[in-house]
Amino acid sequence: MRLGLLTAALPDLSLEACADWAAAKRIWRDRDACWPAGAGAARRYAGVSHIDVTTLTDAQALAIRQMLDARGLSISALAYYPNNLHPDLAHRAEVNDHLRQVIVAAQQLASAL
Repeated sequence: MRLGLLTAALPDLSLEACADWAAAKRIWRDRDACWPAGAGAARRYAGVSHIDVTTLTDAQALAIRQMLDARGLSISALAYYPNNLHPDLAHRAEVNDHLRQVIVAAQQLASAL
């Protein structure tokens, strides 16, 4: 059986440190946390941001893919699991806007290399 890792489980590590840890444990896929960056109340119920999709460039996407490939890892998902049906319409809009950025980042990472 091959194992994967949700990087949110390692909130104090960088993406590269998560990749090093995963490679050492012979994990082969990871779900990279992509919640919006923030602190305090803005982080309530939120996850970790190992890939900042709001500023991801094609060059950064390529560097991420190369870094993971060098460790024998691949991305199985970009992790962002908010409530897309939140009753507060302003909050819902923020959540859905960020989700759209995650989708764009997924395309950038998939087409890198």
